[in-house]
Amino acid sequence: MTDVRQWLLLFGGLVLIFALLMLWLSHRKTRRMKKAIRDARFLSSDEFERDWILESAAGGQPEGYKYQEFAGCYVILIFDRPVLTGDYTRYDDIYIGQSVNVTRRVHSHFTGKGNGDVYADLKFGRYAYVQMIPCPREEMNDLERALIDTFHATESYNSTRGGGADRTRRGLFHRH
Repeated sequence: MTDVRQWLLLFGGLVLIFALLMLWLSHRKTRRMKKAIRDARFLSSDEFERDWILESAAGGQPEGYKYQEFAGCYVILIFDRPVLTGDYTRYDDIYIGQSVNVTRRVHSHFTGKGNGDVYADLKFGRYAYVQMIPCPREEMNDLERALIDTFHATESYNSTRGGGADRTRRGLFHRH
């Protein structure tokens, strides 16, 4: 009987060690993702909108974010005061999304055709900063879910855990 009890204790201890290791690895991945996002360059909503359409100096085609089309995710951070130090860790609210055309989607948020909370914040004098993260269409749902989870965005402006878009050819622009 004691041999069985010893084996059960040993097995239970190994399971506990494995669970703690998995938890530690999960938190490590979350910390790395947060650091990578926060250490990257954010654009203010003013910078983004100022550069939405830029006239070409040589009289050629206009340039700007309007003409940059790529799939991916984006992180919009909201602050009560402008960020002057480059430290984006103390945001007040956050919104995370995905799009097959990230620049157009971000523009829609900043101009009142996207998330109402983000637009209201801008209208009431708060400051928004965006980071756009290109990724393949088939990875957008997973990346969006990971970002929302990592930044606890459902406690702010995201009403869902994300990743609900059907990115197959059949349902490229449909949500389920």
